[in-house]
Amino acid sequence: MRTGAENRDMPNRMSKTQSVATLFEYQRYPYVCSKTDSFREGILFLTDRTIGLLDSLNSKRPFLEIGRNSIKPLNYVGVVRANGFTIQIFPKFFARESYQEQRATVAANLLKMLSHTGNVPITEVDPAGLDLRKMDLFEVFIHLFAKNLLTTIKNSLKREYIRNSDELKVIRGRIDFKHHINPARMHIIPCRYHELSVDNLLNRTLKYTCYLMSRTVSDFSTIRLLRSIVNLLDPVTLTPVCVAEIDKIAFSRLNRIFEPYIRMCRIFLSNSSLTLQASKVESFSLLIPMERLFEEFISTVLAEDPAYFFGRNVPVRSQAVVGRLARDTNGTEFFNMRPDIVIGAPQIEGVIDTKYKQLDPGDRKLGVSQADLYQMYAYAAKTNAGRCMLLYPEVLLEQKRDFVLTVRSPEGADADVLLMIRAVRLSHDLNRREGWEAFCSELREIVRPLIATQDPRAATEPGRAEAEV
Repeated sequence: MRTGAENRDMPNRMSKTQSVATLFEYQRYPYVCSKTDSFREGILFLTDRTIGLLDSLNSKRPFLEIGRNSIKPLNYVGVVRANGFTIQIFPKFFARESYQEQRATVAANLLKMLSHTGNVPITEVDPAGLDLRKMDLFEVFIHLFAKNLLTTIKNSLKREYIRNSDELKVIRGRIDFKHHINPARMHIIPCRYHELSVDNLLNRTLKYTCYLMSRTVSDFSTIRLLRSIVNLLDPVTLTPVCVAEIDKIAFSRLNRIFEPYIRMCRIFLSNSSLTLQASKVESFSLLIPMERLFEEFISTVLAEDPAYFFGRNVPVRSQAVVGRLARDTNGTEFFNMRPDIVIGAPQIEGVIDTKYKQLDPGDRKLGVSQADLYQMYAYAAKTNAGRCMLLYPEVLLEQKRDFVLTVRSPEGADADVLLMIRAVRLSHDLNRREGWEAFCSELREIVRPLIATQDPRAATEPGRAEAEV
């Protein structure tokens, strides 16, 4: 084990040699083999060791298209650290503007989207308190994790009843008669009892993860937050915790508030080779699929204020099972049908399926795949929804087109279902009131036609959609 002075110096030593490459999804970057890792003028210079680690991470979950002399990020965003070299992947929210110039806005919008979905414990985003132009996503994620966790622990330090066995002079709990058989030690009573303690698996996981994180980051404010957490958890044993142990943690209404933090701990520990004795992170990845993030963000925003978006209060559900696709000869049904967003219950009025990919404006069908159209046809036929929508992020230019699906009703009559192809911009500054209101207003204009009849008394201003951060 290192001394306290050595541990204090660790982040500083690491920060001097650490390099960061900022890449954007679906953008191809040339790379060359080098003796050191760096990113200069749009070119990746990578060592054989780093390329090997990236190949290993990529084999588990393809997030890069690694060619002979180029690397192209796919549909994942987040951060990867390999051999001391950090690659952060940002989404393409802007089309014509320089991505490097808009990097801070892209990072802030990504954090805003994550704060709405609950994928990572980011419940408060304050871009003004973070230098998003200099801090890489690895540091940002850990800073927000530590900041929110510190507040949560101060308000609710988790205690659990721990089963103990001990030899006591007074009875506590139940006597363990199997071990109370020595006549010469009748004054010593073996007991089994439960003790309310903070030294439980949940707190040990938090302390161990924060301790390791404090040795991987270089930002002093983040290190201070992590050390404050470790100090608050002083009665908790600092011991290694593996992923298999984390999976045994049971959550209830009493400790549910810590579930996102434990999820983050699991991600960190499962994707990191750092230990109590190691001096640096050999490899680490925190990657988020943009298809899932886009769908969860849109559905959460719509569900927060349906009256504003649709003109009246209608249920908005995400990944709701609307039926099954097939059944066997015995009548057993198979293959759940789960549209991304379902509007209305019990009568379904509209269905939205989000697609996170660029559309080709030169294509006769705007790049909409035949499989997507078949999927929407199946949803329309199963739900009897009057209107459906394929919703994309707008990246290159605004996409707008309508199709008509002829669907056979259960009664045998044909009905025309409107299928709308729409795209929404994610380049608004979502962390400012005017940017958020502009985004909500645009989204409202896109999705409101899914509801055929409107309530004339509906709100016309996004007053309840979101408060300024």
